Amino acid sequence: MKWRRFHLVFMLSGTRFFQDDFPIYLNREIEAFHLRAHVHDFVELCLVEEGQGYHFIGEKSFPVQKGDVFLLPVGTLHVFRPLSARASHPLVVCNCIFKMEALQELIHSLSQDARLQDMLKKTYEGGGCWFQFHDNRNRLVRLFNEAYIEFHNKGDNYRVLIKSLLLQIFIVIGRLAGEANTGIYSKSSAIISEKMEDALEIINCRYQEHLTLEMMSEQTFMSVRQFQKLFKQATGKTFNHYLQHVRILKSCELLVNTSDSVRQIAEQVGYADMKFFHTLFRKITGESPLRYRQLYRNMRCTSNHV
Repeated sequence: MKWRRFHLVFMLSGTRFFQDDFPIYLNREIEAFHLRAHVHDFVELCLVEEGQGYHFIGEKSFPVQKGDVFLLPVGTLHVFRPLSARASHPLVVCNCIFKMEALQELIHSLSQDARLQDMLKKTYEGGGCWFQFHDNRNRLVRLFNEAYIEFHNKGDNYRVLIKSLLLQIFIVIGRLAGEANTGIYSKSSAIISEKMEDALEIINCRYQEHLTLEMMSEQTFMSVRQFQKLFKQATGKTFNHYLQHVRILKSCELLVNTSDSVRQIAEQVGYADMKFFHTLFRKITGESPLRYRQLYRNMRCTSNHV
């Protein structure tokens, strides 16, 4: 999806967040559709603490849920999107950002884990590598929460305790990296096969076209049954469900960032049936298109959003 065309991409500088010479900053955000894509001059660790949605990285989108954690290098273009605009279904993400000195200290402390050291080094040595893991035992959620509380309460020796908690976080991540079936995404590799990469690229770039299972299976040289199975394994969603969410997410961007009519936007994302579009839009976002535009069009990023 060429979503960069519709977002004002901006650079976030670490000087906006780091305080009192402490090279680590933590916050918790409730993600929204209006927040803009951004890049930053620091390494970022993002954990999905609650809810479901999508993480857009570069020009690709990935479904996310509680327990998903991302390690993003300097200069990564990204933004999270919730699955729904309903307040009762928030996408909550905890972010931890590092100055280079903090990352290098972590690398030194993890000298016995060559694989984890190599992964951390790749986040600042260039090459565009980024990583994703999933913790289905909620170990990272607990550790992130403790670190977040310490950071904002600032009790005695809180800096030492935060560094200790972050060390534990990365040890857990290292174990996740070593477990079977754990995915590591990067610029050059992904948990999903090359064929699924091709399929997602087609959907993200040609979502407005009449895409069918038969067409996608032909494009990826698979049977329909095999494609359905692998696509569900890779994304956690059926092909139709994923395509619908990509289209509605795109329509949300157009509602906020253009003056096009709802009908025009529906047609731009691939829907000629307005009744179906309205029903699907409300089902996914919790609002009608016009109400959504009223709620989000004039909203801006909060000052501490990362």
